Amino acid sequence: MSETPDFKCGTVALLGRPNVGKSTLVNALVGHKVSIVSDKAQTTRRRVLGILTEPGYQIVFIDTPGIHEPHTTLGRIMVQQARGVLSDADVLLAVVDVSKLPTREDETIALLCKQYLSNNSETKLRVCMNKMDLMKAIDVKEHVEAYWQLFGIEPDQGILTCFTKRQNLDLLQDLIVAALPEQPARFAEDEFTDQPMRFIAAESVREKVLQLTRQEVPHAVGTVVEQWEEMPDSQILHIAVAIVVEKDGQKGILIGKKGEMLKKVGTMARIELEEMLDTKIYLELRVKVRTDWRQNPRMLRDLEYDQD
Repeated sequence: MSETPDFKCGTVALLGRPNVGKSTLVNALVGHKVSIVSDKAQTTRRRVLGILTEPGYQIVFIDTPGIHEPHTTLGRIMVQQARGVLSDADVLLAVVDVSKLPTREDETIALLCKQYLSNNSETKLRVCMNKMDLMKAIDVKEHVEAYWQLFGIEPDQGILTCFTKRQNLDLLQDLIVAALPEQPARFAEDEFTDQPMRFIAAESVREKVLQLTRQEVPHAVGTVVEQWEEMPDSQILHIAVAIVVEKDGQKGILIGKKGEMLKKVGTMARIELEEMLDTKIYLELRVKVRTDWRQNPRMLRDLEYDQD
């Protein structure tokens, strides 16, 4: 990649409580789907890298699980991963739901940022106040100033946005670029993530489950690719994904009457993966019951949740 002497590059760690729009933001700015999205809290379970390269700069986004009070071993791993990205960041981007006043979780995130910045003065903090479209006009001043005060930032270090309507995304991008250090790019200009396709395939299936099911099923679902190979004498890629749940009742809901729910999940995921990989896919879904897998360290390793 050809770069000017003042080329900027940096890592931006997104921090926020669950369901504030961090994954939606990364996908929107990167221009590719690197994180799955749903209306369920804690959709993102692993650290995910998204890379945006433009003339003059490269932004390496780290999408993290939402910081919350964990009640399972998986939940604790997720929060540890979110906290662990701080040491890699040139910019901390706190994402909040500005339609509401700060919550206890927002206070925890703000304290985490302040503690880290007190010992790492070169790292910058910016605050993205998302969901501005849901805020009443009478509440704008009170809510915005509450977040300025909570994070201890100046007005020009925060911005109001609406990710779903792409409002102020260009201004947010400018805000981030201005905070990046001058250094060479870390990735080639055609790279947009460091995630292997096996991971992306498993997450695509889990996303469809999250979008199509309700109640306790989404939180109890894990996915992992068990098989990935080209079928003999054909150009069809065979991908087998295990969908793990905790109870027989959840398995029944996921399979559905005459297998209709599982078929719908498979069809939606297959179409998306065929578009990503530009090849025909035979997607095989296997539903397995593993009681309390979210509390079991061995099962979490089997499902490839990083515990480092």
